[in-house]
Amino acid sequence: MEFAGRREARCEECDALERHRALARQMSELLRDGGGRGALEAGPASPRVFGDFLRERDWHYQSIDQSRRGNPKDPRAVGFIDHEADLRDLSLFADGSMHLVIVQHVIEEIPDFELAIAELARVLAPGGTALLEIPFDPAMQSSERQPPNHYGNVWRFGADLPGTVAEYFADVDVVGLQEGDYFGRLLVCRHTT
Repeated sequence: MEFAGRREARCEECDALERHRALARQMSELLRDGGGRGALEAGPASPRVFGDFLRERDWHYQSIDQSRRGNPKDPRAVGFIDHEADLRDLSLFADGSMHLVIVQHVIEEIPDFELAIAELARVLAPGGTALLEIPFDPAMQSSERQPPNHYGNVWRFGADLPGTVAEYFADVDVVGLQEGDYFGRLLVCRHTT
Protein backbone atom coordinates (compact mmCIF):
# COMPACT_ATOMS: atom_id res chain seq x y z
CA MET A 1 0.00 0.00 0.00
CA GLU A 2 1.34 3.46 -0.86
CA PHE A 3 1.66 6.02 1.93
CA ALA A 4 3.27 9.45 1.62
CA GLY A 5 4.79 8.40 -1.71
CA ARG A 6 6.35 5.21 -0.30
CA ARG A 7 5.01 2.04 -1.93
CA GLU A 8 5.55 -0.39 0.96
CA ALA A 9 5.01 2.03 3.85
CA ARG A 10 2.05 0.22 5.43
CA CYS A 11 1.83 -3.56 5.78
CA GLU A 12 -1.53 -4.75 4.45
CA GLU A 13 -1.56 -7.74 6.83
CA CYS A 14 -0.88 -6.03 10.17
CA ASP A 15 -1.18 -2.26 9.47
CA ALA A 16 2.39 -1.60 10.63
CA LEU A 17 4.16 1.40 9.15
CA GLU A 18 7.84 1.25 8.23
CA ARG A 19 8.76 2.90 11.54
CA HIS A 20 6.90 0.21 13.52
CA ARG A 21 8.60 -2.60 11.62
CA ALA A 22 12.00 -0.95 12.00
CA LEU A 23 11.54 -0.61 15.76
CA ALA A 24 10.34 -4.21 16.12
CA ARG A 25 13.32 -5.53 14.16
CA GLN A 26 15.92 -3.29 15.88
CA MET A 27 14.56 -4.10 19.36
CA SER A 28 13.58 -7.74 18.70
CA GLU A 29 15.63 -9.10 21.62
CA LEU A 30 13.98 -6.69 24.08
CA LEU A 31 10.44 -7.33 22.75
CA ARG A 32 10.76 -11.11 22.55
CA ASP A 33 9.50 -12.21 25.97
CA GLY A 34 7.55 -10.01 28.35
CA GLY A 35 7.25 -12.57 31.12
CA GLY A 36 3.98 -10.92 32.19
CA ARG A 37 5.66 -7.55 32.77
CA GLY A 38 3.94 -4.24 32.01
CA ALA A 39 4.18 -2.52 28.62
CA LEU A 40 2.69 0.86 27.75
CA GLU A 41 2.27 2.38 24.30
CA ALA A 42 1.22 5.98 23.72
CA GLY A 43 -0.54 6.90 20.49
CA PRO A 44 -0.87 3.40 19.01
CA ALA A 45 -1.50 3.14 15.28
CA SER A 46 -3.78 0.10 15.46
CA PRO A 47 -4.76 -2.65 17.91
CA ARG A 48 -2.33 -5.01 16.18
CA VAL A 49 0.71 -2.70 16.23
CA PHE A 50 2.09 -3.09 18.97
CA GLY A 51 -0.82 -4.42 21.04
CA ASP A 52 -1.35 -7.90 19.62
CA PHE A 53 2.38 -8.22 18.85
CA LEU A 54 3.35 -7.68 22.51
CA ARG A 55 0.45 -9.62 24.03
CA GLU A 56 1.49 -12.65 21.94
CA ARG A 57 4.92 -12.31 23.58
CA ASP A 58 3.50 -12.34 27.13
CA TRP A 59 3.64 -8.60 27.82
CA HIS A 60 0.86 -7.09 29.93
CA TYR A 61 0.21 -4.42 27.28
CA GLN A 62 -1.84 -1.25 27.78
CA SER A 63 -2.34 1.61 25.34
CA ILE A 64 -3.15 5.28 25.86
CA ASP A 65 -4.08 8.21 23.69
CA GLN A 66 -5.06 11.77 24.53
CA SER A 67 -8.53 11.20 23.12
CA ARG A 68 -10.57 8.30 21.84
CA ARG A 69 -11.05 10.46 18.75
CA GLY A 70 -7.27 10.74 18.25
CA ASN A 71 -5.36 13.76 17.10
CA PRO A 72 -7.57 15.96 14.89
CA LYS A 73 -4.55 16.44 12.59
CA ASP A 74 -4.14 12.64 12.30
CA PRO A 75 -7.60 11.19 11.52
CA ARG A 76 -6.94 7.56 12.53
CA ALA A 77 -9.59 5.80 14.57
CA VAL A 78 -8.34 5.08 18.10
CA GLY A 79 -11.49 3.71 19.72
CA PHE A 80 -9.51 0.56 20.54
CA ILE A 81 -7.22 2.24 23.08
CA ASP A 82 -7.27 1.01 26.67
CA HIS A 83 -7.11 4.38 28.46
CA GLU A 84 -7.74 7.98 27.52
CA ALA A 85 -4.77 9.79 29.11
CA ASP A 86 -2.41 12.68 28.60
CA LEU A 87 1.31 11.84 28.64
CA ARG A 88 1.84 14.77 31.01
CA ASP A 89 -0.33 13.06 33.65
CA LEU A 90 -0.02 9.28 33.86
CA SER A 91 -1.45 9.14 37.38
CA LEU A 92 -3.49 6.04 36.48
CA PHE A 93 -0.16 4.12 36.46
CA ALA A 94 1.93 3.51 39.56
CA ASP A 95 5.57 4.49 39.86
CA GLY A 96 7.80 1.87 38.26
CA SER A 97 4.89 -0.18 36.90
CA MET A 98 6.05 -0.49 33.27
CA HIS A 99 9.05 -2.44 32.05
CA LEU A 100 8.55 -1.28 28.47
CA VAL A 101 7.28 2.03 27.14
CA ILE A 102 6.86 2.76 23.42
CA VAL A 103 6.19 6.29 22.16
CA GLN A 104 6.63 7.02 18.45
CA HIS A 105 6.05 10.46 16.95
CA VAL A 106 4.01 11.89 19.85
CA ILE A 107 6.37 13.97 22.03
CA GLU A 108 6.79 16.66 19.35
CA GLU A 109 3.06 17.44 19.66
CA ILE A 110 3.27 18.35 23.37
CA PRO A 111 4.01 22.00 24.24
CA ASP A 112 5.50 21.17 27.67
CA PHE A 113 7.09 17.92 26.51
CA GLU A 114 9.44 17.66 29.50
CA LEU A 115 6.42 16.94 31.74
CA ALA A 116 5.65 13.97 29.49
CA ILE A 117 9.26 12.75 29.60
CA ALA A 118 9.23 13.03 33.41
CA GLU A 119 5.99 11.01 33.63
CA LEU A 120 7.37 8.32 31.32
CA ALA A 121 10.49 8.10 33.49
CA ARG A 122 8.32 7.87 36.62
CA VAL A 123 6.26 4.91 35.40
CA LEU A 124 9.30 3.07 34.00
CA ALA A 125 10.42 0.24 36.28
CA PRO A 126 14.03 -0.20 37.43
CA GLY A 127 15.71 -2.16 34.65
CA GLY A 128 12.96 -1.07 32.23
CA THR A 129 13.37 0.48 28.79
CA ALA A 130 11.53 3.38 27.16
CA LEU A 131 11.67 3.46 23.36
CA LEU A 132 11.06 7.05 22.33
CA GLU A 133 11.06 7.86 18.64
CA ILE A 134 11.14 11.64 18.61
CA PRO A 135 12.17 13.26 15.32
CA PHE A 136 15.19 15.52 15.78
CA ASP A 137 17.77 17.12 13.53
CA PRO A 138 21.34 16.67 14.83
CA ALA A 139 22.47 19.47 12.49
CA MET A 140 20.17 21.92 14.30
CA GLN A 141 21.88 22.99 17.53
CA SER A 142 18.84 23.84 19.67
CA SER A 143 15.23 22.72 19.76
CA GLU A 144 12.63 25.34 18.82
CA ARG A 145 8.94 25.83 19.53
CA GLN A 146 6.90 26.35 16.39
CA PRO A 147 3.28 27.03 15.51
CA PRO A 148 1.46 23.71 15.04
CA ASN A 149 2.25 22.22 11.64
CA HIS A 150 -0.11 20.05 9.57
CA TYR A 151 0.49 17.09 11.97
CA GLY A 152 0.00 19.18 15.11
CA ASN A 153 3.73 19.19 15.94
CA VAL A 154 4.72 22.17 18.06
CA TRP A 155 8.45 21.33 18.36
CA ARG A 156 11.36 21.09 15.96
CA PHE A 157 13.92 19.22 18.02
CA GLY A 158 17.64 19.69 17.58
CA ALA A 159 20.88 18.12 18.77
CA ASP A 160 20.08 19.09 22.37
CA LEU A 161 17.15 16.61 22.57
CA PRO A 162 19.10 13.49 23.69
CA GLY A 163 20.74 15.51 26.49
CA THR A 164 17.37 16.85 27.63
CA VAL A 165 15.88 13.34 27.70
CA ALA A 166 18.99 12.04 29.55
CA GLU A 167 18.11 14.34 32.47
CA TYR A 168 15.25 11.93 33.27
CA PHE A 169 16.84 8.52 32.64
CA ALA A 170 20.03 6.78 33.79
CA ASP A 171 21.09 5.96 30.23
CA VAL A 172 20.03 7.17 26.77
CA ASP A 173 21.35 5.73 23.50
CA VAL A 174 20.45 6.99 20.03
CA VAL A 175 19.78 4.09 17.64
CA GLY A 176 19.11 4.46 13.92
CA LEU A 177 15.95 2.98 12.44
CA GLN A 178 15.64 2.10 8.77
CA GLU A 179 12.97 0.28 6.80
CA GLY A 180 12.51 0.78 3.08
CA ASP A 181 12.68 4.52 2.42
CA TYR A 182 12.12 5.37 6.08
CA PHE A 183 14.94 6.65 8.31
CA GLY A 184 14.46 7.64 11.93
CA ARG A 185 16.20 7.86 15.29
CA LEU A 186 15.12 6.02 18.41
CA LEU A 187 16.07 7.15 21.91
CA VAL A 188 16.55 3.99 23.96
CA CYS A 189 16.16 5.13 27.56
CA ARG A 190 16.86 2.96 30.60
CA HIS A 191 16.62 3.04 34.35
CA THR A 192 19.28 1.20 36.27
CA THR A 193 18.38 -1.96 38.19
